[in-house]
Amino acid sequence: MTAPVQSRRRFPFSRACLALLLLPAAVAGQQAAQPLTMEIPGEPPDLVDRVVAVAGDSVIFLSEVTNEMLLRSAQGTQFPQDPDSLREAAREILDQMVNMKLLLQDAARDTLLELDASATDARVQAQIDAVQQQLGGVEGLQAALEADGMTLTEYRETLRQRIGENLMQELYLRARIQNLPPVAVTEAEMREFFEAQRTALQQRPEILALEHVVIPVIAPDSMWDQARAELDSIRAQLLAGADFAELATASSDDPGTAANGGDLGWFRRGTMVTEFDRVAFNLPDNQVSEPFRSPYGWHVIRVDRQRPGEVKARHILIRPESGPDDLGDAMERAREIAARMEAGESVDSLAVEYGHDERLPTVFPRASREFIAERLPPEYATALAGAAEGEVVEPFQINLGGPYIAIVKVPEIREAGEFTFEDVEDQIREGLAQQKNLERIWQRLRDRSYVDIRF
Repeated sequence: MTAPVQSRRRFPFSRACLALLLLPAAVAGQQAAQPLTMEIPGEPPDLVDRVVAVAGDSVIFLSEVTNEMLLRSAQGTQFPQDPDSLREAAREILDQMVNMKLLLQDAARDTLLELDASATDARVQAQIDAVQQQLGGVEGLQAALEADGMTLTEYRETLRQRIGENLMQELYLRARIQNLPPVAVTEAEMREFFEAQRTALQQRPEILALEHVVIPVIAPDSMWDQARAELDSIRAQLLAGADFAELATASSDDPGTAANGGDLGWFRRGTMVTEFDRVAFNLPDNQVSEPFRSPYGWHVIRVDRQRPGEVKARHILIRPESGPDDLGDAMERAREIAARMEAGESVDSLAVEYGHDERLPTVFPRASREFIAERLPPEYATALAGAAEGEVVEPFQINLGGPYIAIVKVPEIREAGEFTFEDVEDQIREGLAQQKNLERIWQRLRDRSYVDIRF
């Protein structure tokens, strides 16, 4: 006896895709309520599966599209209910999947593009740790996976594949976009986009314009000499064959990298301070640098790999210690800067004169309270809590991997209200330029590849 044919074909939710529902923490607690099927209007009712696209040397099945839609639905995407719009949404996702297939194929041919396996593994483990916490520990994760018929090893490999693809996409697009000629975005295009999205914009929060100078607490020369002597000893051990990562973990004063063996990952020219860039981009691979000084202390670095415009390096930092007298001297300089700010002197000229920390711009023209709380050192939110327009707040100490003093002026405060075009002009320009660049990349990939859409 044959099984009856269903009136509407529902594609099964694959194990790999079901496991990925655990990716976002917010989804982990909701997955039980997520329907595990999705209907694509316009497909034959007795269809088991079919090829919906050929992208280069890959094929894409309809079940892959439905699985992707189910995953996105579980992660919060709202799909339309009417059949025509739902099918159009499926087509858009299929186009994105074609683009990704072509990108990965082209990336595999590019010998300059290579994923950092340690970075991929770190993201995979961080995701597993987050899911474990959301599900109440190792036992909760294992129970969820067993219910889906998966082992932890299979889940880890599924995550590694998806995260690896996402990282490769980031790497590929960054490399391609930086080599593209500038793209033009007109004001008319920006205003058209703004008007189309205006009703969807939330209320603009209170916005502060900020000008600031950040100066270091300078340790005395004797402490700089002591730090250099300590680094010389460390470098001698490195030259004698000691493991760089082990010494960095044991000795480096950089809290952001010491635990990872001094690993800075890949960084572009201009990302680091001038002294660091000068050494990093002129050092042969696997060679330990001479000690060099930056505003943060004494460094040695080792470049592990290079590619156009980027290097991957490790470093060890020894920071000179400062004392109460040094803090007092820095605070005295900060009050001089504050008085000159109040008198109307240019923040940029003061920054040059007093050695402003170049990791931070001197001006934030549109800083919301959320931006201040999330993107600036935590002391800023406290210092600016009751600031008035035009005020230079009392200088305050911050930590940028060492003691610094911040001097902040608030030239303007705009109350909360509706966004204007000027409020979001820069973001719109950047977004439209990015969109145009992506469209150029996708079109070039398709022009060079065989693509057959059968949907």
